[in-house]
Amino acid sequence: MKILALLYGTQLFGRERENIECFKAFDQLGAKVEVFGSSRELHGGDSGLLLEKLQFKVGELPFGSHFALSYFRTIKGYWYKQIYRIFSCSWRMWRRERKTKPDYVFLGGTMEYLYVWPWLLFSNVKVIFRVEDQPAWDSRFHLFIWRRLVNRADLVVACSQFIAEDCKKLISARNVGKVHVIGNCVPTFKGEGQLSEPPSQDSKNLKLVYIGQITINKGIEDLFDAMLTLKNDPVELKVVGGSPYTKSLEEELQRRIKDEGLNIEWIGRVENPVKYYEWADVHVAPSRYEEPFGLVVIEAKSSSVPSIVYPSGEMKNLIQHGTDGWICENKTLDSLVQEIRIANSRRMDLKRMGDAAQKDFLKNYTFEVFRESRVCLRLFECHSHHRERRNNAWR
Repeated sequence: MKILALLYGTQLFGRERENIECFKAFDQLGAKVEVFGSSRELHGGDSGLLLEKLQFKVGELPFGSHFALSYFRTIKGYWYKQIYRIFSCSWRMWRRERKTKPDYVFLGGTMEYLYVWPWLLFSNVKVIFRVEDQPAWDSRFHLFIWRRLVNRADLVVACSQFIAEDCKKLISARNVGKVHVIGNCVPTFKGEGQLSEPPSQDSKNLKLVYIGQITINKGIEDLFDAMLTLKNDPVELKVVGGSPYTKSLEEELQRRIKDEGLNIEWIGRVENPVKYYEWADVHVAPSRYEEPFGLVVIEAKSSSVPSIVYPSGEMKNLIQHGTDGWICENKTLDSLVQEIRIANSRRMDLKRMGDAAQKDFLKNYTFEVFRESRVCLRLFECHSHHRERRNNAWR
């Protein structure tokens, strides 16, 4: 099986990491995967470098920025630039299709589709759409693109049941059966995996860790407000994450640590966050927006760490409240503080909850479970049957 895969993102955020896990699964199942990243950054950025390290054949496409109305209004000539990029990406992929004759094209999001839709409009190649994000319900333009893509795709693979239900709202009734769910798995991290100093066993504080993007949507400000409320409680926090795009918010939060005397250690961006999960007693993910999945919760589970989460999107389905973590009653500061205090009062139960978390991870979220999912296997079975029928017809 030959697959041409498109990957828009250059930074190794959750969506990029999970799409790369898909490529690895296809490769291990015997497919030949060729990935096209973005030329916005040298070698396709961190995503392209990781793909090269994994020995995938990697090409580049002239993907541009987002299709935001403000860009078209404020950047001179932006219309012409985007039209040129769409034409260039579509032309290159058309030529590549003619040369390689792929069985499938893999799209990891709507941004990839926006830059190659003319090619897919006139091509009969089958499309796999891996859905890692929610539809933009507040944008007519992006909802139009979503509808076109989910109906054009031959297989829609959602990262969660929460996202699958959203996809079904945008697809014709006769095509609902092509929507399937394959939950995410923990990606392979590179870089140093051990703390330079072993964690103190005598710490009287409840050790919390936040790992992820430093954005308002992820609830980082709520967590800082909670630490201010808990200033006199035996609680400490490490914050791991960051990117070139969130520097202003990061600088503001670091000022708060100093000005308000918060018991928070700012770690910043790291290649391998595993050591910080292993350091923590509890992982905290107070996402304000409806999370498509919640990969950080699964990463915490893999390290035997329970999580405290807001009831956001799929996150509330990843946790069994009181068994392998806690789900806040609502998305408020008071609710977050309450659950942290409950965790602090149940120190004796944290080991048991961590074991339950790891058990759930091993059962449902390992790479082997991901690779051997019935959707992946059925895809390859269908391809094998099709190839066998074609060979018999030639005979």
